[in-house]
Amino acid sequence: MILLAAISDILFSNQLALLALASIIPLIILYLLRPRTIDLDIPSLLFFLKREQQRNKLSLLLRKLIRDPLFLIQLLVLILLSLAAAAPYIMEEKVSGQHTVIVIDNSASMQAGGRLDEAKAMAADRLSAVNSVVWAQNVPVLAVKEGDKTRTKEVIAITPQRAISADIAAAITYSQRLAGPGGTVIVFSDFATWSGNDPLVAKGLAEYNGVRVEFVQVGGKSSNIGIVNGWLEVKDGAYNLNLAVKNFNDRKATVSLDIKTGNEQRGGTLSIPAGSTRAYIVQNLKTGITEISITGGGELKIDDTAYVYIPVAAEGRVLLVDTREQTATGTRTRTPTRTALELLLPAGDVEYSSSLPPDLSGYGIVILGMVDNNSLGPDPAAILTGFVDNGGVVIATASPGLAHIEGSLLPINITGMSNETDLKVVRENPITAGIPVTDQEEDQKVDLEVVQHIRGSAPEDVTVLMEASDDSPMLSYRRQGEGTVVYLGLNDVTGDDAWSGFAAMPQFPIFWKQMLNWLGGTDSSEHNVRTGTVIRMPSTQTITYPDGSTLTSSSLWVDQAGLYHIGPQVIAANLYDARESDVNEISLDASSVTSRYIERPEVVREDVKKDITPYLIWAVLGLIILELIIIKRRRELS
Repeated sequence: MILLAAISDILFSNQLALLALASIIPLIILYLLRPRTIDLDIPSLLFFLKREQQRNKLSLLLRKLIRDPLFLIQLLVLILLSLAAAAPYIMEEKVSGQHTVIVIDNSASMQAGGRLDEAKAMAADRLSAVNSVVWAQNVPVLAVKEGDKTRTKEVIAITPQRAISADIAAAITYSQRLAGPGGTVIVFSDFATWSGNDPLVAKGLAEYNGVRVEFVQVGGKSSNIGIVNGWLEVKDGAYNLNLAVKNFNDRKATVSLDIKTGNEQRGGTLSIPAGSTRAYIVQNLKTGITEISITGGGELKIDDTAYVYIPVAAEGRVLLVDTREQTATGTRTRTPTRTALELLLPAGDVEYSSSLPPDLSGYGIVILGMVDNNSLGPDPAAILTGFVDNGGVVIATASPGLAHIEGSLLPINITGMSNETDLKVVRENPITAGIPVTDQEEDQKVDLEVVQHIRGSAPEDVTVLMEASDDSPMLSYRRQGEGTVVYLGLNDVTGDDAWSGFAAMPQFPIFWKQMLNWLGGTDSSEHNVRTGTVIRMPSTQTITYPDGSTLTSSSLWVDQAGLYHIGPQVIAANLYDARESDVNEISLDASSVTSRYIERPEVVREDVKKDITPYLIWAVLGLIILELIIIKRRRELS
């Protein structure tokens, strides 16, 4: 009866696979038709027993089949395989009180004095039958859900070190939903600092909802001196890095600074009173990667080094290619772009031409104004691509002649022409600050009117800063090789044939100033960020993290301090967080926290599927081994 009750509880995910049970019919027929010994009639008592043998022939045959162990084994194998193909499962009740959620704070301060390692060791000893692990970072990260002890210990052991703050309250709230009433949440943290709400408030709310919450404090106060802030300034064409170094200890300290840029190295010293912050200016930084490290920083190493990346600036003269530079009478048209360049750059730094020269080695920036097939030459794509790959910059303004540049150079796939449109900024950038666009929130029009533009789409590896209402790129760029290609959908045509009124607005020369500054590397905000920043990329790319790991994604969550490599681009990330660096401060004493847990009388249960297919497969393997043993003993197996 118990067996029948257990069988009745079995359900199948693929009931159609039960048709495989028909395979036992050929097996029975095969055993019935297999060769048997021949009976010879001889005169004797057998003559009188012949009738009795014929009467019991069927029963003898069935009795022989049932007594043959190989037939029974093969019959069971077919039945079990058929049932396994149907994906059998049973429903089990899971009690919420059996669930333990481990919350591990892996913020920057947890790297001091082996705090994270201590938390992982303590967490591995507090597991129950069903466990989940949540990493407390600036947003909670679910590392494993409802795993057994073995799997949970493996995940706890690989808890990474992160250079970000932790929102412990958010992690508790998230874990409360995982555990459910009757469950347990155990938080392992140094409770030095946190972002977001007070963890005590989140703990009280969870306990009111019937979830036990326990705080386990790891580590103690540690000494530290760290770099807590840094910013770049450009003065007289030189890059200067302003650093703020704080001494969190109770006595005066002197630290040494080691500054490395490429193969060059220099140093300095800084005396800092107890509990004070001192500034240090690293002057005349060169393009590329610079690392500034302090010695004797204490137990938290992540804030002992500041990373800076300054992109290679566009150097050399500027060439403006425009058919309006040469007329039939030999005179030049003074275009708005030319006027803006002459206001911004020395006279000797700008050159004008009505056609694209085959050799661009003497230029740093090439601006394509109104161009056509004749002005671009027979193979403009090859000339411009080689120029960009070697570090040059191409700015292509909207012109029908751009369609003659074949290949993947331009950051727009041109499909035709379109009429009037509105502009919208899709990504903030220093360049877009000089362009008046429609206020999307208040739907307020601006004076800039666009009556004609090039219709197209953005390739996957292109960053779009501004687009038209039909999603055509109006300002986009691509990093290629060592250089950059920019597309500007607002040209400087004026008069009755004007595509827009942008060239007549006072923002036009300001826009070009911001464009040249950005291309010249004076704006390095895109390449120097703080940890915790999320960077959206134009397409899916392979990202190499500071610890050497790689990830293919269209977005980057900066949670490590160091240098990120995305193709030819480099991003420098720093902690720059005085609260995380202050590992000598413990904001919350977990030993003094009391519990407000309210036990709920009801026990929350839920039905969960338990797959029993593996058990059937193991049974089949056992039967096959038994069959081989029987065949071997019968000497039917050589």
